[in-house]
Amino acid sequence: MNADDHWDSLIHYWAGKIWPESDWKLIKCQVRQESAFNPKAVSSCGAIGLMQIMPATGQYLGVSRDKLFDPETNLKTGITYLKRQYDRFPEIPDHRERLKFALASYNGGRGYINRAIALARKEDAPWQAWDGAKYYLASVNCTVGGKHPDHCQIINYVDSIWVDYAEETAQAGPIMTKQDQPHAACSPYR
Repeated sequence: MNADDHWDSLIHYWAGKIWPESDWKLIKCQVRQESAFNPKAVSSCGAIGLMQIMPATGQYLGVSRDKLFDPETNLKTGITYLKRQYDRFPEIPDHRERLKFALASYNGGRGYINRAIALARKEDAPWQAWDGAKYYLASVNCTVGGKHPDHCQIINYVDSIWVDYAEETAQAGPIMTKQDQPHAACSPYR
């Protein structure tokens, strides 16, 4: 059994309970990206556990910092938060594209993603597709509270999960390979 297979049943269970329409394998790929399946992981910015929940996000969802170290609680909290991000993008009609925007929002913050969408819409770019809107994260005009997003990190986060998900399921649609992805996704704003 692989180390990540250990968590499959727990991820499958909580995804089915909280978000029955979701594919638990996408969440598995997100956990792999977030923490490499380490329930004790703490990032340099303070994100905790399997799904790397920030304490403030946990508090917002009614979960204390200490509880975020419990793998089951962390999964429930992370899946709930991802679903909320997904539900807040009704303007993105395609399910797969909406998942990508939800992952971006989970990782980089909803405000930056909203701003990138608005900039893409303003320029009549394909704003309802992740590949059409993601480069606007690098725009000098993509700011929230005077701050710019770490656009490379957000883009690579989503694209890495999506490549992993395609490999995990072999049905996520045509996407780039891992070899093509790291630098191509982060080209400067056009």
